[in-house]
Amino acid sequence: MIPHAPVDLCVVGLGAAGGTIASEAAHAGLSVVGLEAGPDHDPTRAAEEFDTDEVAHVVDLKLQWAEPEVLVFEDGPPIPFPWLARNIGVGGPHHWSGFSFRFHPSDFRVASECGVPDGSSVADWPISYEDLEPFYESAEAMFEVSAGTTHPWEPERHAPYPQPPLPDSGRARMLTDAARRLGWNPYRPPAGVLTRAEPGGLRQACNLCGHCTHFGCTRNAKASTLVTVLPAARATGHLDVRARSRATEVVVDGTGRPRAVHYLDADGEEHVQPAKVIVLATNAPYVAKLMLQSRSDHHPRGLGNEHDQVGRHATFHTSMYAYGVFDDLLLHAERGPALHVAIDDFSEGRPYAAGAPFRRGAQLTGGMPATFAGGPLSFALALGDWLPLPDGVPGYGEGLLEFAAHAFARHMAVFCLGEDLPRAENRVTLDPHLVDGSGRPALRIEYAHHPEDRAQIAYMLERAELWLREAGADTVVSAAPPIPGGIRAGHAHGTTRMGTDPHTSVTDDMGRVHGFDNLFSAGAGTFVTSSAFNPCLTIVALALRSAPAIIAAAS
Repeated sequence: MIPHAPVDLCVVGLGAAGGTIASEAAHAGLSVVGLEAGPDHDPTRAAEEFDTDEVAHVVDLKLQWAEPEVLVFEDGPPIPFPWLARNIGVGGPHHWSGFSFRFHPSDFRVASECGVPDGSSVADWPISYEDLEPFYESAEAMFEVSAGTTHPWEPERHAPYPQPPLPDSGRARMLTDAARRLGWNPYRPPAGVLTRAEPGGLRQACNLCGHCTHFGCTRNAKASTLVTVLPAARATGHLDVRARSRATEVVVDGTGRPRAVHYLDADGEEHVQPAKVIVLATNAPYVAKLMLQSRSDHHPRGLGNEHDQVGRHATFHTSMYAYGVFDDLLLHAERGPALHVAIDDFSEGRPYAAGAPFRRGAQLTGGMPATFAGGPLSFALALGDWLPLPDGVPGYGEGLLEFAAHAFARHMAVFCLGEDLPRAENRVTLDPHLVDGSGRPALRIEYAHHPEDRAQIAYMLERAELWLREAGADTVVSAAPPIPGGIRAGHAHGTTRMGTDPHTSVTDDMGRVHGFDNLFSAGAGTFVTSSAFNPCLTIVALALRSAPAIIAAAS
């Protein structure tokens, strides 16, 4: 065991939440150690750090966690696989698409607005949209979010977007016109993508290359803490970044109070880093995993798990998609960026109010390729695997290759991102059989859809198909992934949910773990419900909101 000198703050995970908190603390003059399981990156060499090799990033998932986890879906057999699209590398998010939505006010009060469906653990958040709105504004400024366009259900805002909007694509215009003919309200999503760069700065404006999802940005146009806040934080001299350092346990003192983080370096050597305050800011299931494996005589069930809440109420979003082939149009959906047009007509409780058999809803986005990013290799490899084929197209041989060659440049897709209802039974635990690369138990995910989730999936698939047909697609194919879609999208929430009652939650509204004054969970694990929106901007806003409390505790 290699000991290190005590510091004020140890942050485990330097992505959207951890990078933000580490930066705020470093600027406050605290001594900060940031542990990151993935590699470090040099943002001044972005083109070399983040190449656009399809095989590396879309097939081999270079920027994602590659160790097997165990999934038990709908009470089926345990299946080992690297299920979670956990971003790795200092300064994430790297492989995200840039969707920078704010949640709706109703997303923070689902129980009050829609009730608690039987078999769910739906609850209100202990904070409101109004509590978070100033931090949304700060998060948008930090990521230099480019403007979206308005729609009838846009949350109230008090400042303009920092950046001009991305340009419309031809695909966006086709889908926008089709949506309006259907009586829907299309809008451009706000994007964490730079459209106007300062001369001589670290970040260049987007060149519409299309390598967003699964890829890092070769121009630093796509926002991440690597290029927004960490360079200045490191320059303070108060932040010690330790890449390829994998946390394995939070250890406690003789009173049961957290005192240090044990971690493994790239050579497998074990280290101990004492700190006044510890922030767990990795992917939400891995925050729960670290807490569960941090067992001691004082905490035999793991840290913060006295009431068996750590790992529970996990949500991953429902996910459905359709793609259309336009035989006589060259659409080139692989050209970027990933954000084109969105529909909010079917989220919150609008379908339910119109008679649909589910309480909340989903968001539609369209215009990207069916594989969301990548070129012909990604498309061809997905066909007949997770991407279904049209009737009559064979799953192998010349017929498959002919369809791939014809359809690739002539197709575009529509994706549905839905709010899945939390269930106490949907949880992450430690697998009793499989071990991870550190020799500890691997992560186990137990998940089943609520009946209202399944009704939502069927409803939204019909609308995705309708949208593409209205836009003129000659062939339309749709599917719901055979597993929870958000697992592979990196959308994991709720494993350390916030609340006021320690019997039903893990943290308070600042992410402080109940029963401790110096242990915090940061990121989407604290979400009470998932909403129908991508989580990144809300993760950053929550990190900015909790940072002063963390700094005060460590000072």
